[in-house]
Amino acid sequence: MKYKTRFDLSHVISMEALRREQLVVKGRLQEREETMKLKMYELPAELAAASVNKFIPDFLRGKVTNTVLNGGKKLINALLVPHDKQPQNLLTNTVKSRGIFSFVKKGITLFKKFR
Repeated sequence: MKYKTRFDLSHVISMEALRREQLVVKGRLQEREETMKLKMYELPAELAAASVNKFIPDFLRGKVTNTVLNGGKKLINALLVPHDKQPQNLLTNTVKSRGIFSFVKKGITLFKKFR
């Protein structure tokens, strides 16, 4: 995402105009911060997909593989990414109000049960 790096500030000719422009800039920064915070929650899914994609041989890559990887990313994002701008701690809380560690623990017990 590219942002404008140059802004026309010729309209700022008084202290009041400067204060208004300062509020506009603060609002723009807060919006970008929120976007970045939400994107941080998507990193585990991207990391998992990149790791799995590294082990798949080149001749097996294609539409089916990409569909499976995208489905896996969506599943991980559904568990981790908060919706409606609800910031949550990534290590202790997920969208389903379960911690990552408890989720892994459940997975391990299920794996042991089927073994």
